[in-house]
Amino acid sequence: MMKLLVVLCLTSVSLAYEDKSLYQYFTDNSNLYSRFLQAIDRVSLQKLFQDGGPYTVFAPTDAAFLSAGLVSLDFFTPEQLMVTVEYTMVPEFILSSMISGVTNRNTVANQSIAIEQLSGSLRLNNVSMVAANHDIIVNNGVVQPVGTILTPPVWPTRPPPTTPPKYTVYQLIIRDDTRFKDLTLAFLLADLIQTIEVGQYTLFAPTDTAFGVYTDNLLDVTSPGAQAIYQEVLKYHLVPGRHTAASLTNGQKLLTLHGTTITVSIGSGVMVNNATVIEADMLATNGVVHAIDHVLLPQDINQVAQG
Repeated sequence: MMKLLVVLCLTSVSLAYEDKSLYQYFTDNSNLYSRFLQAIDRVSLQKLFQDGGPYTVFAPTDAAFLSAGLVSLDFFTPEQLMVTVEYTMVPEFILSSMISGVTNRNTVANQSIAIEQLSGSLRLNNVSMVAANHDIIVNNGVVQPVGTILTPPVWPTRPPPTTPPKYTVYQLIIRDDTRFKDLTLAFLLADLIQTIEVGQYTLFAPTDTAFGVYTDNLLDVTSPGAQAIYQEVLKYHLVPGRHTAASLTNGQKLLTLHGTTITVSIGSGVMVNNATVIEADMLATNGVVHAIDHVLLPQDINQVAQG
């Protein structure tokens, strides 16, 4: 608290101050920081944000996650998520008026971040801008909202599996019935189980939430020609061979079992067409599964639907 009073006394500008902890601030403003708050909870850093500090937190807003295509934190491994949160935290009070020129600060992740004052605000790593409503002081730190996800210079990679996979592609999605119940039934309806059991495939697997958008229209199981529609839609999610996330490249086109290609985009995450990979590299004995947040629809699906 004494450090907070010193900061307030040394700054001559009028600053926003809220009598609460960092953790309480993000909780009270979960309409803006729901994903960041979820990340804090998932890596069990609540106590650090509640009682630790002082920290300046360059906090990504929900809009930052969405602009990066990260609709789910499942894209991150636990190690990656921990580093992502820790890289937002600098263990000192930093207000925009306290920075001149470019300075480097060490983060809780033990990786450096470059901070530069620019037009009355702050720019981070020469890329990310702190939002206009910055310099929010709380009891154990400062909140600086950021509209992009900060990428640590050193990014943990998913460790290789310590044991070989035990399940086929289809068995993997059956076992994950909290996310892939609709997909499991879709393969049954489409009579494609034998197909994905005997070959080597990469499956871009839509979650139940993704299927829910179409179950009352295009993917209505009671509609005429439902089996043919399901067959072609599912084939569009299957790529022969095993393609792990590390083997994918930006702009790569993958030929699907449907006979047409899907396009890979690599940015803050991995996308195929308009779908974001929310969990990658679920290895199977006969391929690999990547969970995605949208159903992929081939361009000729209307022709298939019309017979």
